[in-house]
Amino acid sequence: MQKLKRNLQWAACAATCAISTAVLVACGGGGGGGDTATQAPATPAPGANTASVVDGTITGFGSVVIDGQRFDDSLVKVAFANNPDAQTAGTLGDLHTGMRVHGELKDGLLQNLVVNFALVGTVGAVDAAGGTLTVFGQTIKTTATGQLPTVFDGFNALGQLTAGDLVKVSGTVASDGSITATRIERKAKDSTELFRVSGAVQDLDTTAKTFTLTGNSSVTVNYANAKLQPTGVVIEKGKLVSVVATSAPAASGGKNVLTASVVEVKARKLPDSSDSTVGGPVTDFQSLANLRIGDVVVDASTATLKDGTTPADVANGAQALAHGTVKDGAMKADWVKVFKNDTAIKALLVGQVTDFVSLGNFTLRGTVVDASAARFTKGATTDVAAGAWVQVTGQLTPAGVKATEIAVQPPPADKPQRLAGAITAVNADTKTFTLLGTTVKWTDTTKISPDGKTLASLAAGLGVAVEGSYSEATGVFTATSVTVVSTPGVVKTIGFSGVAFNVTDTSLQVGSFTVQITPNTQLQPAGTQLADLVNGSRLSIKATVSGTGTAVTLTAIAIELQKPEKDDAGNEYVYLGGLVNDFVSAGNFKVGSQKVDASGSSVKFIDGDATKLANGLKVEIKGSVKDGVLVARQVHFMPG
Repeated sequence: MQKLKRNLQWAACAATCAISTAVLVACGGGGGGGDTATQAPATPAPGANTASVVDGTITGFGSVVIDGQRFDDSLVKVAFANNPDAQTAGTLGDLHTGMRVHGELKDGLLQNLVVNFALVGTVGAVDAAGGTLTVFGQTIKTTATGQLPTVFDGFNALGQLTAGDLVKVSGTVASDGSITATRIERKAKDSTELFRVSGAVQDLDTTAKTFTLTGNSSVTVNYANAKLQPTGVVIEKGKLVSVVATSAPAASGGKNVLTASVVEVKARKLPDSSDSTVGGPVTDFQSLANLRIGDVVVDASTATLKDGTTPADVANGAQALAHGTVKDGAMKADWVKVFKNDTAIKALLVGQVTDFVSLGNFTLRGTVVDASAARFTKGATTDVAAGAWVQVTGQLTPAGVKATEIAVQPPPADKPQRLAGAITAVNADTKTFTLLGTTVKWTDTTKISPDGKTLASLAAGLGVAVEGSYSEATGVFTATSVTVVSTPGVVKTIGFSGVAFNVTDTSLQVGSFTVQITPNTQLQPAGTQLADLVNGSRLSIKATVSGTGTAVTLTAIAIELQKPEKDDAGNEYVYLGGLVNDFVSAGNFKVGSQKVDASGSSVKFIDGDATKLANGLKVEIKGSVKDGVLVARQVHFMPG
């Protein structure tokens, strides 16, 4: 992963960016149908060879949305600063809402995107009623409502966390030393974790090379053998730092000491630039001339207050966006806008449905959607199924999106595509049927399989997989082949991945799914026991779906425990799940927006082979990232 380039300038904001409300436009983790004519455009490129930086919170994908502004991710390389001294390459599928990121753009296109965490450690105490927890003596504040609710991953309520749980926190540090969390992930312990605390330096002892953090006198940081980042920086009282350690704090000399391996001074996180933008909550507010947005000190005394923002709106806790000149880590703002807390965030998701269980529980572009009370502006409830292209608008919540409106859309025009689902209507006279809300036409040259099936036998409720392409001019998908895959009444099977929580001997939860475990459930890899499935484990699950509406039961056929594994270079393998799109060959296709190469001779294929790869198929890929491309080691074809 290349290091971030310096002396960058901010790209001009799209005219269509939301002002009084932040707009979530979701992408990532779906098929190639997300970029339709109804989708809001990405931030347009400014003049030629113009570079820019952005520092803020991911609020959606479409391609990537940072503090309500959408950026094209077709060229981006993703990295995680788990260790500031050695970033780890990731994929677009690793990005999630609530993550704090530092991005580099050129001509309006994201080039590099680095994910930063404020804290990694074990839970000391939880105050579910107060919405807080403590980790290594540091207070973490969560928000259930407002412009940027705290996203939970690996649990769905603060009360499910217990002392000793390992958590990874994204957010910003307030003046009192607390962290306002935008995302909290529960992780399984595997003895390879790097711990982290962040805050302002106090009680600095340059002789003993120790300090504490504001609001956290219970932990003393020893930086005697730490590498200081960036090179040449000096630790000073009041400086905002992020401390990384290979082991948790331990008692030493009557103190609880965290032995630092790296200390990153954050006050100069943004390079000097005449044109930069930062986003995040307002903290340390003294006046418009003296406040902090995210991790950056801002002087907004002469700034224009945009889009209805008033001086009273610029207050601690408000979500804000500021633009101006950065010098020595501080910004002189020329404009500021606040996303009003009394204005609901409108979520806009456009893409292809995956992991469909019911109308109240499916995934769109990696985001869980509850559309049980949504109004259909185009199409009907029967059109929403795995593989359907839809546009969802609604309300952002800590768990995903509560949809208010859905419009069923056709697949992308004039591209080879594969549609799979149940036929809802047939018209033999016009040689058409309806599938996933799309009119499909067959001709005398359309092939049908398996042997013995005829086009005349097509009927409502029949499960089919159709290959062909959609014409925007005619509004019809012309089928080159139709494969009958099931008949009404056959048990439905889906496959999905995620972080487990509420694990018992008979059930567990992954995201919005509750999965039943039976004596017939296969545990993989060989030798895996039920005791190995713990809260925070990453799992890949194949399950049957039974029941309808809200009374749906998922029963696990197989559960694969995804243990950390390393490639030849010593990097942990990454996992990416979603629908294949833009397929050219096994060495050139995408899953969501992530480029994939599965052409290697040693690639392991599960439940299929390289010849099975095609647009619309659901896959889970394990591999390594090189130059922004996910080089597959394993390709698993997943149901549903």
